[in-house]
Amino acid sequence: MGSIKKYGNTFLDGEVIDLSDKIVLVDPVDTPLYTLLAGRGQIVSAKDITVTWRQKALNPQRGTLKLEGAEAGQGINSTRTMKSNICQILEKVTKVSGTVRAVAAKGIGDEFLQEIEDRMIELKRDNEWYFLNGTKAYEDDASNTPRQMDGLLNLVENVIDLSSDTGSSSDTGSSSDPGGSGGTGGSSGNGGSSGTGNGVLTEDHILDVMQAIWNSGAQGQYFAFVNATEKRIINKLLANGDNTRLIAEAGENMLGVKVNGVDTDFGTVYFVLNRHMPNGQILIVDLDLVEIAQLRAPFYEDLAKTGDYSKGHVLAENTIKLLNTKAGGKIVGITG
Repeated sequence: MGSIKKYGNTFLDGEVIDLSDKIVLVDPVDTPLYTLLAGRGQIVSAKDITVTWRQKALNPQRGTLKLEGAEAGQGINSTRTMKSNICQILEKVTKVSGTVRAVAAKGIGDEFLQEIEDRMIELKRDNEWYFLNGTKAYEDDASNTPRQMDGLLNLVENVIDLSSDTGSSSDTGSSSDPGGSGGTGGSSGNGGSSGTGNGVLTEDHILDVMQAIWNSGAQGQYFAFVNATEKRIINKLLANGDNTRLIAEAGENMLGVKVNGVDTDFGTVYFVLNRHMPNGQILIVDLDLVEIAQLRAPFYEDLAKTGDYSKGHVLAENTIKLLNTKAGGKIVGITG
């Protein structure tokens, strides 16, 4: 782990130090989503508190067959849908007395600098949690409610609930047959298989979500984020002799993150162990379509002091973007 001592033992009054690079390098193991996005260069600038983007869907009608010499037909348009997320402010404050800094305990050195480094780790860890689990909330002074982003689990549209008899995946037909009336495919909800109601994860559930993502036109790298319990369930599923369409590859390292690639009918999905995922859920997303939008990149700033102590905070203001909300899905209600 790098040391922040290169900044020296004192800070100028009001000095702001940009720690965006430092944040990325602190600890890749415990924040795989943040690390993968940063390593792939998928951090962009936000221009406002509310970050908006538009999804476009091509017109599903087939081209009209025309008679020779006929007049032009009626004009058609693509469909655009506005999507948005909220930049939230995340802060970690530290304070150390002058005596503690002067002692410079063996193996620790300057306690204040060590505390800043710890707050950096915590800021990245906490951002990871919100990128996955956040629930959109608008600032309300009356109720003292701060802004909060929607995490990816609340942005994806394709859902299979294993605790119920139905899913809510958005697949309505095969993308290879634009304008066709058939083709319900294999995804849940509007056009395919549904939840089992018993909480047991099967090969088909993973394929259902993958097909729904594929039907949306996604063609990037698919990543599935899971907690430890769900990873062990998936390991057993892959080792099952009845499994015919999920072929596991040897684990590999991507930007410091351990992943296991699994071949499916609809592309390769990389399973990533993530301690910040809620139990009983799997998130699958085309990572090429995910971005971190920063209104203020992570930075350290000294705070005013009125006594014998040093005080400062690490702060970031950012959000997460999923440029195609149909290019992601989740399986919930998993018990075995």
